Amino acid sequence: MEVASRNLKEVQSFSKREFLKLVAHHSKGSSILDFPIESGIYPIFLLKKRVFRYGYNLPYGLYDELSHEQIIGTIIPFFARLSCAQLTFNIGPGVFQNAYEAFLIAKKWGFECIENTCHTLNTQVPIEAIFEGFNATRKKHIKRYQKSAALNVFRTKDPRYFSAYFQLYEASAKRWGTSTTYSKELLTDLYKVPGIYMWVAEYEGEMLSGMICFYHQQSVFDWLAASIINDNVKKMYPAVAVQYEVIRHACENGYSFVNMGASKNLHGVSDFKDSWGATAQKTYTFVRRKGVFAAIKTIQGRLNR
Repeated sequence: MEVASRNLKEVQSFSKREFLKLVAHHSKGSSILDFPIESGIYPIFLLKKRVFRYGYNLPYGLYDELSHEQIIGTIIPFFARLSCAQLTFNIGPGVFQNAYEAFLIAKKWGFECIENTCHTLNTQVPIEAIFEGFNATRKKHIKRYQKSAALNVFRTKDPRYFSAYFQLYEASAKRWGTSTTYSKELLTDLYKVPGIYMWVAEYEGEMLSGMICFYHQQSVFDWLAASIINDNVKKMYPAVAVQYEVIRHACENGYSFVNMGASKNLHGVSDFKDSWGATAQKTYTFVRRKGVFAAIKTIQGRLNR
């Protein structure tokens, strides 16, 4: 079993601008608007569909690692001035003290505030303490993975693994009964973005599980995971091995928490994240629709009831 890298300096932080450039490259009708702030340039993602223009701080439900002061003092006031049919601003955990504050800020700038939930795991304690927070099943599976030493688990930017990942993702989507959200071209090119890494569990050269992670300054977001599920490999626990090594690496390299992603109204997903000792946290999405577009969406909503 390969030991995961433990040198924080080796891990680049997520480049939002490079990510948006890549998404724009693979999305027809999209562009980037750069807004100057004290810490540098803050890019906004713009997307045109038919006659309507949409603005996002980040697409795909992702959010920045921004402070409370940056969001309410600089970014939201600028964002609110954009002329788009729909503006969507995603705000991660820990920014607002409570939902009331979030709703007040949203109202002040003319947004609807949608409350969401994600699960986060505190990694500012020793890995032994984190392990004790796992449930009995999770502990058992981790011990079996460690004892067998059959899997090679590592973090990588090797393009081969990003390319191979799409097959796992596609197979997982079929198993979940959903369609693939992200294109093969986009997922294959993610290795080019600073701060995006793939964690891999491999057995005899075959990729069994993969997880795409975004590394911010203080946190790790495990964005997208997929695994082979069959009788030949399931008792190797490749998905468990990857999740554990992501957590262990974050803990041993000074990250504050691992964000395990959205969990609102996803009971099975919530149960899985609970098994790792993660706790539910509030996130928020500010949305504003204008004019004809707002009227169309209102009518569509009524028709779909």
